[in-house]
Amino acid sequence: MTSPSEESALLIELRALAERGRHRDVLSRLQGLSADTLERRTPYALLAAEAHGRLGAYAEAERWAQAAREIARARGERHAELRARNYQGAIALERGNVDAAELHFAAALDLARLLEDPAAQARCFNNLGIIANLQGDPRAALASYHLALAAYQQAGLARGMAETQHNIGISWRHLGDYARALGAAAEAVRLAEQQVRDDALSALAIAGRAELHLLQGDTELAAAELALAAGAYKRLQHPVGLAEVWRLQAGVARARGDLAAARGLLSRAAELARGQGSAHTLAEIERDLGAALAASGDRAGARAARERAAALYRRLGATKAAGEIAALIT
Repeated sequence: MTSPSEESALLIELRALAERGRHRDVLSRLQGLSADTLERRTPYALLAAEAHGRLGAYAEAERWAQAAREIARARGERHAELRARNYQGAIALERGNVDAAELHFAAALDLARLLEDPAAQARCFNNLGIIANLQGDPRAALASYHLALAAYQQAGLARGMAETQHNIGISWRHLGDYARALGAAAEAVRLAEQQVRDDALSALAIAGRAELHLLQGDTELAAAELALAAGAYKRLQHPVGLAEVWRLQAGVARARGDLAAARGLLSRAAELARGQGSAHTLAEIERDLGAALAASGDRAGARAARERAAALYRRLGATKAAGEIAALIT
C-alpha cells in the first residue's frame, strides 16, 4: 500500500507523462498498481481512460471512463465526474456514436457551468464544434471553437488552445479559406512545439498543416511535414495518428502519379484504423481509397470502399459527406 506522499508523487509523474503525450508510459506505470488501488482512485481511472483513448483502444477507454464516473459520483467528486463525462462523449464520438456523444457533451456542459469550470466548458465547446463540423456546418463549428478558445485562454491551457486552433484550421479549410486555415494551423504548431512540448500534439498539428499544403499543390512541403509527423507517431506507437498520416501520404503519392503507392498506403491505413483508429478517420480513408481504386480502373473495389465510407459517414451524422459519396456510387 502506498503512502499519501508516494501517491501524490506518482500522480504528479503520471500527469506529467500524459501532458507530454507519453500515454504508453502512463499505462505501463498504472499496470504496476494493484487492481484495488486502480478501481478505488478516480485520478487513476481518469488517467487510464485518457491514455487508452489517445491510443485508440476505445473499448478500454470507455470502461475506465465509466468506472471513473461511478467512483467520482460515489465520492462526491463533481469535477472528476465532469471530466469522466467529457471523456465518455469524446470516446463515443471517436467510435462513431454521435447521438451518445452529444448527450454526454450536453450533460457535461451543464455541469461545467454549474461548477463554473472554464476548462471543462472549453472542452465541451470544442467537442460540440467537432460534431457541427462533422455534420457539415463549419460556421457553427467555428462559433463553438471560438468559445472554446476564449475559455482555454481564460484557464491558461496551452494544450486546449493548440487542439482548438487545429480544429479551427479544419473548419476554415472546409470553407475554402486557406489563408485563415494556414494561420490557425501555424498557431497550433507553435503552441504544441513551444508551449506544450508534446510530440503527439505537434504531429497532429503538423499533419493538419501538411494537408493544407497538399491541397494548395505544394506536394514537396506536404511530404516533408508528413514524414516528420509519421516519425513522431511511430516513435510513440500511436496508431490513430499514423493511420491519418498514411492517408495524407497517399494523397502525396496520387499527386505524384503513383497510384500503386497510394492504394498500398490507404489499404494499410484502413487496416490500422479498423483496429485502433477513429470512425471519422476510417471514413476518410475509405473515401480516398475509393477514389484511388476508381482512378486505377477497379470499379468494383471503388464501389465497395465508397459504400463502406458512406455507411461510416451516416453513422457519424455526416449526411452531406455521405450524400456526396452516394452520388459517386450511383
